[in-house]
Amino acid sequence: MSREAVLITGARAPVAIDLARSFRAAGYDVHLADCVTPWAARGLRPRIPIHALPPPRSRFAAFRKAVADIVARHKITLVVPTCEEVFWLAEAAARDGYADRLFAPAPALLRRLHSKAAFAEYAAELGLDAPQTQVLDTPVEAEALLRPLDEIVLKPEFSRFGTHTVIGPTAEQLSFIEPTPQHRWVAQQRIDGTEVCSWAAVHNGKVTAYAAYRPRWRHGKAAAFQMEAVDITAVRDVTDRLAEATGMSGHLSFDVIVTASGQAFPIECNPRAVSGLHLFDAAPALAQAVMGKQSGLVPTTGTLRHMAPAMALLGFPAALGDARLQAFLTDWRHGADVIDRERSGLVTLGCLADAARFAWQAVKSGRSPAGATTADIEWNGEPIA
Repeated sequence: MSREAVLITGARAPVAIDLARSFRAAGYDVHLADCVTPWAARGLRPRIPIHALPPPRSRFAAFRKAVADIVARHKITLVVPTCEEVFWLAEAAARDGYADRLFAPAPALLRRLHSKAAFAEYAAELGLDAPQTQVLDTPVEAEALLRPLDEIVLKPEFSRFGTHTVIGPTAEQLSFIEPTPQHRWVAQQRIDGTEVCSWAAVHNGKVTAYAAYRPRWRHGKAAAFQMEAVDITAVRDVTDRLAEATGMSGHLSFDVIVTASGQAFPIECNPRAVSGLHLFDAAPALAQAVMGKQSGLVPTTGTLRHMAPAMALLGFPAALGDARLQAFLTDWRHGADVIDRERSGLVTLGCLADAARFAWQAVKSGRSPAGATTADIEWNGEPIA
């Protein structure tokens, strides 16, 4: 009897590696794919087939054909995106007839969730505590904003990793922002409170796996590299209500600010995998939840997981600079590494090679290192030809 086959894309991402581990442990025939050489994923043992894809941002037609060929040739049951290739895959799947096998909603809903402007409007329509959001499509003076400068956050409508986000901008910073109808920005109400992130696997509007977490260590505004599982009812309510309202299947992730009074303000939605997925330790149950064959999966509150290479290269210098070395060492001891689960060192070495590659690309292109990781797959609202 043949096993069900799954294709996990965005193999460059540690979350893709953990999903591959989970699906393999659950007995699936696992395939990975990406448009760069994912050295960390190549370190997995036993090896998992990795398929090369053209970059969708510059070669969408070729990307589309390559994915369709893999789906047909390997009789793929489910395609699981993990990064921003999800937007290109949704369009490709809709055109090529495998949308029912893609772990993601339709392109129109993806756009609504990804847009900082549309998502805030949608959250408000659902009665959630959405921050007041003003769309900017031309340069503006401070007097034209709905709130004083120190009460707003400026960000591009389509962005990730906090790239270009300006909190409490000065008048001079505002003057450098040049929105256009094609590249809009938003001025969003600044919410004071504690940042909490979440990830969920959703099937037909029902949450099958869910993790809320507090970023304990991170580099600037980028994704966390150490996560602590938390249990906050108001944050879970955001996921449940959005999942039910959309009726979607796929990843559903949020950045939420929880105020001192307990209100949960979802400030951004990411319809892709995020670091909270690591809190499930690549268990077979995670794969079954993504497949919709199991539900109710939640990590134990207080679970602490980290990416050891980032902790060493980014967290340690930051801890020294902020005089937080004791806290850093305590968190390291109490957590567990999600990169080298096999304890062979191969995935860790591959992770370092991936980081070096993206750092070099950042230097060559003038992007941030985080921005370099998505340069070939990101989608910023433009039409897909």
